[in-house]
Amino acid sequence: MDREAALNELPEVHAIALRLRDGGYNNAAIAAALGIELEAVQPLFRVAEAKLARLLEADI
Repeated sequence: MDREAALNELPEVHAIALRLRDGGYNNAAIAAALGIELEAVQPLFRVAEAKLARLLEADI
């Protein structure tokens, strides 16, 4: 599974957060786009990255 396919398997909020970050948006813009507190962005990335890693590893 490639990264894009794995992103499509993530919960929507996680996929959007990672795509926005990949697109160069800063944490404040991502928080605003997702309607979450700025302080919640980094923890959201950690969870999203862990889920993405599991999907990518499961396909090896």
